[in-house]
Amino acid sequence: MKFKALLFDKDGTLLEFHKMWLNVSRGASEQVKAFSDSHQGNQTVTVTELLLAIGVEGDVVDNYGLLASNPVEDTAIAWFKMLEPSVSLTEFTQVTKAAFNNQVEENPEWVEALPGVTEKLTSLKQQGMYLGVATADTKDSTVYTLEQSGLSELFDYVGYSDGDIEPKPAPALLNAFCEQCGIEPHEVIMFGDTVSDMEFGRNAGAKNVGVLTGTANHAELEPIADLVIHSVANFDPQEFNELI
Repeated sequence: MKFKALLFDKDGTLLEFHKMWLNVSRGASEQVKAFSDSHQGNQTVTVTELLLAIGVEGDVVDNYGLLASNPVEDTAIAWFKMLEPSVSLTEFTQVTKAAFNNQVEENPEWVEALPGVTEKLTSLKQQGMYLGVATADTKDSTVYTLEQSGLSELFDYVGYSDGDIEPKPAPALLNAFCEQCGIEPHEVIMFGDTVSDMEFGRNAGAKNVGVLTGTANHAELEPIADLVIHSVANFDPQEFNELI
């Protein structure tokens, strides 16, 4: 077999994205706005404007927006510039990350693996594949959601963007996966639901499979993915080996 390892984005690829992150972003933006208001921030900025700044408009999430593709630190920077509270960016970032983490941990019912994903990952693991996660989410939220969804024990590597490693689409997380498992980037297939995920895999020298269970559509993923499928649950490693 050409490939020894599979690396997955988390939300929108393994876990249901829209119900969870629409709710989380709304709750977190309200919490951060209240904090800003109590620290001499710009009170004319609305929660709706904060959400628009990270790519959330009503029930639609922009595939290229901060919520879909970037770590929480980038959301904190965007909101800090808009709100201008009388605190440091460091403190504001800590408050923003805590707001997102709290929303996730206080609402476990929002966390669920996508249909068929658990069974597919179990089968791939039994076939001897190394499995990993590379997400833009924080450490606390990543650990919690993987445990809550029942997927955590399946992975040989869990990488997250929490300020201590360069986030996707830089190749650092995929390189760390390879180092931990003793493999090379060309032996990895990266799965994701965003253009950023596909750029990440390509930047690292891996093959890419785009999935349609998250924020991007087929037309957005096809130019940069080696294959686009509906879901991780539909992946057939033998067919992919024959295709590539």
